[in-house]
Amino acid sequence: MKPKTFILALCTCLASAIPAVAGPYVGFGAGLSINHDSDIDPGSGDIEYDPGYGLNVAAGYDFNPVRLEAEFAYRNAEIDNASDADFTTMSYMINGYYDMKNINFPFKPYLGVGLGVINGELDNGIDDDDTEFGYQLTAGVSNKIAQNVNLDIYYRYQGTASDFDMGGSELSYDNSSFFVGFRFAF
Repeated sequence: MKPKTFILALCTCLASAIPAVAGPYVGFGAGLSINHDSDIDPGSGDIEYDPGYGLNVAAGYDFNPVRLEAEFAYRNAEIDNASDADFTTMSYMINGYYDMKNINFPFKPYLGVGLGVINGELDNGIDDDDTEFGYQLTAGVSNKIAQNVNLDIYYRYQGTASDFDMGGSELSYDNSSFFVGFRFAF
């Protein structure tokens, strides 16, 4: 075998063994945001929320099958049985995902974890806010709907490591979100 033919065959074999790198992407999502009841300390009671909405935007890089991204998210929910009172969070996260590629199904599952900071703002006539270390866990499915576009459907649990300090009271925060989004690869 000639050296050029051997090198070409070796490069072809190596290239087929290395997974394709998908590259950079941007994405956004929106959906239902449900704040879990918040405990108030000191005090005896909790705050109940009506279901609200959430939005997020992200930019990342797909290393196939791992993705890393930076994300900004906004969530809002009205406080149940309180007129003109709501709770808003803005989160700034670094997320990592693992895409399960070798599944023979149109929707490919993925799992993710994120760390960052979450700013919570209680608006009940007197605005008060606090920022805490936050985390999130994600489980979702993705389907390629065009050459460089994926449809994502996902559940996300988000929480803070410490309670928010709101005017001398501590307010716990846990959230479940159900989002639909799109990812655009470059």
